[in-house]
Amino acid sequence: MHLHLGQHFYGAGNLGDDFMLGGFLEALHAQAPGTTCSCRVPFPLPPLRDRFPAVEWLPYEAGNLEPCLRRADAWLGLGGSPFQQAQSAWFIDHLTAEAAACDRMGKPMFYLGVGVQGAAEARGPAVQRLVAQAEGIWTRDPASAESLASLAPRRPVVAASDLAHLWFRAHPPRPAVAGRLNLTPNFDFGPWPGRDALLAAVDALGVEDRVWLVQEDRELPGAERILYSRLPPAERARWRLLAPDVPGAPLTVALDRWTGAARTVSARYHAALLGAWAGSAVVVIATNEKLRGVAEELRAPAIAPEAPTAVVLKALATAQAGPRRPPVALAEQAAAAVAACLAAIRG
Repeated sequence: MHLHLGQHFYGAGNLGDDFMLGGFLEALHAQAPGTTCSCRVPFPLPPLRDRFPAVEWLPYEAGNLEPCLRRADAWLGLGGSPFQQAQSAWFIDHLTAEAAACDRMGKPMFYLGVGVQGAAEARGPAVQRLVAQAEGIWTRDPASAESLASLAPRRPVVAASDLAHLWFRAHPPRPAVAGRLNLTPNFDFGPWPGRDALLAAVDALGVEDRVWLVQEDRELPGAERILYSRLPPAERARWRLLAPDVPGAPLTVALDRWTGAARTVSARYHAALLGAWAGSAVVVIATNEKLRGVAEELRAPAIAPEAPTAVVLKALATAQAGPRRPPVALAEQAAAAVAACLAAIRG
């Protein structure tokens, strides 16, 4: 069996996407050994070929699409939030072109481990057409399944969980370190209105071991590196900037460099997941429905980006008192979704 992976954000600098792909490949090796995959990406190919040699990585050129589809049993949209349009419609345009090629060549389309970042993004006609063309959709959370099911898909939309759980189950992260706090902030090109309130909460707790943890390695507006650079110098000196990713290195290297912490405060989806697997007390900064969903899934408290210090302190206390066990059941849901998707592709 050959699968063409039709989404192309792997290797772009966000470790979460790579953890998700790594989890899928773990399951694929176990459930369908011998399956091959291809993918076109607009990013440097050597690091991806080194990290994921099981995938045939090709330049993102129009001439490479039809040869991949010609030998594919199916087109597979794997992970992420493919229907998001908050910043622009560039990814919807990409998916629309892929769907047209699949329709022309008679290739079935499936989505696995995908999410909806906000319910409004699923209402556009382009997204409705994409969902209508899909032969199967398995989401990473129940809210996403509900949003996509409202678009009258060809087959029932199945709620599952994120594929990164499969990677963390196979490769457990470093355990939580007492007294340490990991912070992974991200506000998608926007400001962080509650920054000073959250920093004051960390001060009030007396935390000295502070890690500013970078999931997205690019210097994007509103992302970890830019937010760190804009801290007042005295405050910046109190945080250790840690970027675990080493381009091209095996994912296990990044996971080993990702330090465990007793507390995790995250506005990144996969940093929250990893914190849960490490046994951290997780607090989610819920900037969108995706993050509100992962907070509910992990039974972690969620705070608004503008939360005052008292609210942050209450959330941290609630997280500390809650259960801190690896979310094994979510990994089992993800594995079942991969099995169901592969069975549907085989027909």
